[in-house]
Amino acid sequence: MRAHTFYFYFTYLKMKTDNTNIRIVDIARLAGVSTGTVDRVLHKRGRVSEEKRIKVEQVLKEINYEPNLVARFLASKRSYKFAVIVPLYNEGDYWELVCEGINRAKTEMKKFNISLEYFHFNQYDRASFMEAIASFQEKEYDGVLLATLFGEQVIDLSKKLDEKEIPYIYIDSDIAGQNNLAYFGSDSFGSGHIAARLMLKEIGLDADIFIAHIRFKHKEISVQMQTRERGFADCLRQSNFNGKIHHIEINPEDYTQSKVLLEQILSKSKNPVGGIVFNSRIYELANLLNEIEDSLSQKIRLIGHDAIERNVAALKSDKISFILSQRPEIQGYDSIKAIANHLLFKEIPQKTNFMPIDILIKENIDYYNNYKL
Repeated sequence: MRAHTFYFYFTYLKMKTDNTNIRIVDIARLAGVSTGTVDRVLHKRGRVSEEKRIKVEQVLKEINYEPNLVARFLASKRSYKFAVIVPLYNEGDYWELVCEGINRAKTEMKKFNISLEYFHFNQYDRASFMEAIASFQEKEYDGVLLATLFGEQVIDLSKKLDEKEIPYIYIDSDIAGQNNLAYFGSDSFGSGHIAARLMLKEIGLDADIFIAHIRFKHKEISVQMQTRERGFADCLRQSNFNGKIHHIEINPEDYTQSKVLLEQILSKSKNPVGGIVFNSRIYELANLLNEIEDSLSQKIRLIGHDAIERNVAALKSDKISFILSQRPEIQGYDSIKAIANHLLFKEIPQKTNFMPIDILIKENIDYYNNYKL
């Protein structure tokens, strides 16, 4: 075998098995064209004869060529800035866990010159959300991560982002019919179904159920809470539930009114009574039970959402029967990675990305909490 033929054959085999360090000059030699021609074909610029283009593309196909996108980006020194629009939180809250995942992803993507700016709002106040949006709109961003608590206002913002062709991802709850790049969170309707099935196993088809709205007026509940409640009600209908459903609005700073309403429900019932909260604040309902005499509070079977510390403590003390959790840290982490990969490497994420719906009880909660992102 002649020396130059052996070189081409050896180079061809090497590139077939390992194309991570392929040089343009190697492709040019195999195709029998100049490096300039290969460069024009790869970047689709300039004029190339049909014959030479076919030769280059045939070599690229045979060696399974993929450009080193990471190296290309690092060489470009391009930077990206993302806006993260999420609720304010206190230590131990659900949104703290979401933001821990977001910050973990930011740290990992730091080498790609990615930065974040947070815009926090009071999740119980639409005006606060609008103020956060106004601050956000004063600057320019390459991508947006958006909590969807206030549906109507989120849709309005989404339309503006569509006009500017800025990619955005929804987190925590989805809104159908929008042009968001992706959604990361639980199947809220399915979560409501699961909660209802667990509840009926606890109390039966003829018992009373009360839905507690903590810090929210019933008409003001978030998109996720509305969707969970629809799923819950749908499952009750399918199961031929014959009991009565009550709505109680609870102010944790003053239990007086809600305590009276709850005691009335419990006093009239000879059977167990179900109680549920559709956001992460079931611990506040568990605290209310401390204000009610034991003979009444022992009738209650509570189901809540999200394995935050205060909910876990109530679960372990037998005040809560089940917690449904949706991996908030992973939601935050995956959302930032998805929008970064889209902008850096043109990856298109799956539109809907449901988190697992974990059913937690006293006996398995410690195993769940041992899992870290």
